[in-house]
Amino acid sequence: MQSIIVDGSNLTIEDVFLVAQKNLPINFPEDENFYHKIKQSREHLENFITHGYPIYGVTTGFGDSCDNQINYTKSEELQKSLINFHGIGVGNLFNQQECKAILLVRLNSNVKGYSAIRLEVVELMKNMINQSIIPIIPELGSVGASGDLTPLSYIGAALMGERKVYYKNEKASSAKALEESGLKPVKLKAKEGLAIMNGTSVMTAIAALYWRHAAKLANISDFITAASLEIIEGKDIPYREKVSQLKNHVGQVASANYIHDIIEKSPRVLNYEDFLNDIGSIDQELFKKHQKKIQDRYSLRCAPQINGVLRDTLNITKIWIESEINSANDNPLVDPDVNQVYNTGNFYGGHICAACDYLRIALANISDLSEKQAELIIDGKYNNLTENLIPQLTNSQEMGLYHGFKAAQISITALCSEIQYLSGPVSIHSRPTESLNQDKVSLGTISARKLRECVDLLYFQYAIHILAICQAVDIIGKDFFSPKTQNIYNKIRTMSKFVSKDRPLDNDTTKVKEYLVECEIF
Repeated sequence: MQSIIVDGSNLTIEDVFLVAQKNLPINFPEDENFYHKIKQSREHLENFITHGYPIYGVTTGFGDSCDNQINYTKSEELQKSLINFHGIGVGNLFNQQECKAILLVRLNSNVKGYSAIRLEVVELMKNMINQSIIPIIPELGSVGASGDLTPLSYIGAALMGERKVYYKNEKASSAKALEESGLKPVKLKAKEGLAIMNGTSVMTAIAALYWRHAAKLANISDFITAASLEIIEGKDIPYREKVSQLKNHVGQVASANYIHDIIEKSPRVLNYEDFLNDIGSIDQELFKKHQKKIQDRYSLRCAPQINGVLRDTLNITKIWIESEINSANDNPLVDPDVNQVYNTGNFYGGHICAACDYLRIALANISDLSEKQAELIIDGKYNNLTENLIPQLTNSQEMGLYHGFKAAQISITALCSEIQYLSGPVSIHSRPTESLNQDKVSLGTISARKLRECVDLLYFQYAIHILAICQAVDIIGKDFFSPKTQNIYNKIRTMSKFVSKDRPLDNDTTKVKEYLVECEIF
């Protein structure tokens, strides 16, 4: 069975997804240098302790209390105290897959060789991942400055056999789960509690998982654009590759190509040159009013320029997120190569907060794009079909009774409005805490959680929009659409039937939303 190698330097967003969502096992590299660096970092810390100098969080208090030095004989008790007083996470719980991703990302940082953590601790973390003993972590309580201290304390506690874990898809005590799995809890020694807690792994793991969903949503957005063009018989020229190449943005080119690959096989999207031939020349006339406009509305014509921003934001933020995944981000860092202990701030989550801020803004824009496109295909004034996509009725007794997708359009607007509300930047709302020691904080975990909310809402919005697309396909006739649109239509029609008479669509929407989240077709 395929496994993911965790070496501190090469873990990708896709690896995080495969371990967290697909339960791929992990292994450490078969490389003595890997183990040597971890051991060497630990040995250097223990040697440094013997000199009697204060070492932050090892022989001193934490945060603003770092001027309180203790004897090194009390360092183990200090680590337990650190984990205990940070056990104040509140609110909803991260789900099992999210917690597994968090544990994996924390492990990857700790094995990089600068955390001074013992091999037996990282081996236990690896075994817990492989046996799906996953610490249960509350969502609220991190300002993302000195890392995700409070939520990561739940990993430290679970390693010691304390607090709760997900085990066999249920909640259980950590001690019981470890015992049943043949694993032993550890007593965390000097710095090890801090090594586990003092880092950006919660925000980074959540950002990684929902970055991947944002990438899928970019593809769904382009599909919706293509299908909307088919419905209203739009023009093809804005999606030709040369047009976007002239604009110079890689994301726009990718978006235009995705749309063009769909519509070039559609009999309903108009080839621009053929369209001009059909409307003909003005010849000697002084004025001519055409039945069709030579350009489509911005929500179609500018779709590659709008979704291209998301695609380019994905390209940039992938670099930031994967750099953070593979970083040494606790404090202090122990560097055996130069015999140095660094008191530093690598735990600060600024890049992750900014990445999630930017992604939410870009998602809000494609949400707004969808809302405008939904208007074009639902409103009878623009779709050249029927009012609110009601079926074409021949029985006069039913005339005026049905309202089709009128409320669906309202729900799309409601979801879009909430996504826009959630798209405001979190990073600018820093405020001081912890006796003014943490006087500038990143709020990265809050931004990552808001990204997750935006993603979830947008899946719902797209589910409703795609139901409307399928309704229009039925009214027009499936054979008039591109193979891609027909393929999606066939999938959706296994979950939701044509709306011949008004009926509730809430369950249909939820089924389609769940399909979009899980499917690989996009």
